[in-house]
Amino acid sequence: MQPIRTLARPLMAAPFVVTGIETLRDPGARAEKIAPVIKPLADRVSWLPTKDPESLVRLQGALSLGTGALLALGRFQRLSTLVLAGQLVPSLLAEHRFWAEDDPERRASERSQFFKTAGLFGALLVAASAPSKYRPIKAARAGAHEAKLQAALARSEASRKAERARRKAAKRVTNTRKKAAAKVGH
Repeated sequence: MQPIRTLARPLMAAPFVVTGIETLRDPGARAEKIAPVIKPLADRVSWLPTKDPESLVRLQGALSLGTGALLALGRFQRLSTLVLAGQLVPSLLAEHRFWAEDDPERRASERSQFFKTAGLFGALLVAASAPSKYRPIKAARAGAHEAKLQAALARSEASRKAERARRKAAKRVTNTRKKAAAKVGH
């Protein structure tokens, strides 16, 4: 499974790296395309560093390039896939709005792009939820810890039973001595 992941990571990251580079070089075309959707949203959100669509597109491009490179290199895989998946949500909502297109040919093209982006979103979610290569080690450590706890509980239970048996034996010895003393005394 590892060779497949090694090949799949850069393939999943490539669109983000290329888009990030293109967006940083020329954010104007993309900013014009998404400005009608982003501008009203940006005006409502107070924590954004800027309200300018072109600057927001540049920021998204830099984030896309950085996280795409991290994913391609296999660093911070879970975090980078989640960040990239999060970046696709506005793209799905703003860029490929096939439902708003009147031209049937353009609508088909936008729908195709929308579903490709949605597929990439799903692939990123699957990659983010894939088990980490470090989990077997964590599971083994947890299993060893659990075994130690079970052994300690077993020792504790055995020592309680031994103490109970010792007390019973001591009580029997005492009772036997009392009976023997009572018979001798009669």
